[in-house]
Amino acid sequence: MQHTLTRLWARYRTVFKIAFFALLALGLYLGMRPTPAPASYNWQATFYHMAGLFSLTLLSYPAFPRWYWWIRGLLMFSMGVAIEYVQSFHPTRSAEWADILANSSGIVAALLLAGICIFLSRRLTTRS
Repeated sequence: MQHTLTRLWARYRTVFKIAFFALLALGLYLGMRPTPAPASYNWQATFYHMAGLFSLTLLSYPAFPRWYWWIRGLLMFSMGVAIEYVQSFHPTRSAEWADILANSSGIVAALLLAGICIFLSRRLTTRS
């Protein structure tokens, strides 16, 4: 089973990288455009932040498997802070600590989920 997954990952590694950079470009566009994404409720904007960084962090695992978890988390966090910094220069947008907290929550959730999956897969592999 492990060899099959490794072969599949190797075959589609370029697809994961393209998907990662496409999602990154979408996030940068939505985060840095002059008008915010439409959200009727405050929790929707928080969800956008959490879901975006959660998805990007999870997608970074198959795209760049050799990154250490803390480098991955630091890069994603830095990107979220940079987007908030750019938003502070737009007259119709504002940088908010709540957005940075939502970004961080999405990153931590993705790192925890990936860590649990990696731990379980290694544990199941050693038992076989």
